[in-house]
Amino acid sequence: MNQSRRTFLQASGAAALLGLSGCTGVLEGDEGIGDAGPPGFTSWVYDPRDLLGVETRGFATYDIESVLAQRDSLPQDPFEGLEQANENIDEVDLEEFSRLTMVGGSTLNADNPEAGGSAVLEGSFDVETITEEIESQSTGVQYQTGSYEGYELYYGSQENEFQGTTNSFAFAINEENVVVGGSNSDAMSGRGAVEAMIDTSLGDQAQYYNRSDYAERLVNELGDATMLIGVEFDLGTLIRDQVNNDSARLVLSGLGAAGMAGTIEGETATNEILLVYEEDAEVPEETAQDLLDRAREQSPTAFENVEDVNISSGDRTLRFTMTVDTQQLWEQSGLGPTAVADTATESNTATGPPRASFEIEWSDYDENRKEATITHQGGDSIDADRLSLEGDIEAEGSWVNTSDGNVVAGSTTQALVEAGGYIAVVWTSANGSTSAQLAGSSAPN
Repeated sequence: MNQSRRTFLQASGAAALLGLSGCTGVLEGDEGIGDAGPPGFTSWVYDPRDLLGVETRGFATYDIESVLAQRDSLPQDPFEGLEQANENIDEVDLEEFSRLTMVGGSTLNADNPEAGGSAVLEGSFDVETITEEIESQSTGVQYQTGSYEGYELYYGSQENEFQGTTNSFAFAINEENVVVGGSNSDAMSGRGAVEAMIDTSLGDQAQYYNRSDYAERLVNELGDATMLIGVEFDLGTLIRDQVNNDSARLVLSGLGAAGMAGTIEGETATNEILLVYEEDAEVPEETAQDLLDRAREQSPTAFENVEDVNISSGDRTLRFTMTVDTQQLWEQSGLGPTAVADTATESNTATGPPRASFEIEWSDYDENRKEATITHQGGDSIDADRLSLEGDIEAEGSWVNTSDGNVVAGSTTQALVEAGGYIAVVWTSANGSTSAQLAGSSAPN
């Protein structure tokens, strides 16, 4: 059965919120903001701290219109999913969509984070068709309806048995915008997130850009992006102290925000990562270079499609600039056309990383290596093919005690890791467009 326009909007908006911390960006080559002021997308972006009270927060934006305008110079494969979506979604032409912008925040509690945020899809929409679809196809979901500042408003909530929380959500629709909001926190409802985004666009609530030095610096440094992500955080001593590598800990010291962006140049693209430090922090350029050189030596395969990595420092900033394969950049970007189209056509419910907990226990193997035993403690069962171990790994085994190929509570695997190295349990979606770290730990020295 073809998916409705409502299905696409619901899925893509919610998936954007889930994927806020895992995307790279693509710039058109602007050199900062200039006299025109900040890019227009910042008018939607409120400060999540106002609603959630969290220090970890960020934004992302995807200029769909600009990407489509550049399609002749880009790899063809990403647009196959776009064309498929155009065929399979009733009465939707994705080329009418102009931009997707997101803002959200979360606690740094990996086991049970409180999170929430909003996404707006700008374009041209048939409000009557969308509202009819929402009302006719909302099986199992009880929406309340209303209106807000000229938008048709739908909102409700669902229980999350795994987290023991209530997830609230909302959609607001007019002829030019669809705003999606969601939250699992008592501090903010999905409806509150949607209304905050609308209020900000109307000038009735302060913009994040004007409230945060980090947000302003990320936008100014990375320019008016086609795809861009910026995240502000407080790592805290607890997280820094878990990093055993002295050089890595030094790079993290005083780090307050990070952003990613890049420039497409046909078959290659220039990708940038920008780290922003606190006012009195030392920018560790030499230490970062040493870490990069070591990474090249220890994991050469990770740099097979990366050329000309350059590190430079500025006022409170550390910038990594590299040339990468455009196709690779597209595939790893959670907001590329393929990812958006796949999200639109896969199901009526947005999918994201599984919710599961893992325990990593360490034992001595020899003088220079440690043995990690990873155990699924509880939560979602996960297809073993979707899980991988990444990091400073010298050898690894297969998952045992599985159920029909699924990793379930009690399933285990083992790996050899160099002393002081890191291991992570990573989940990757079936289409390869999204990945997430589910657990990680550093080996004792």
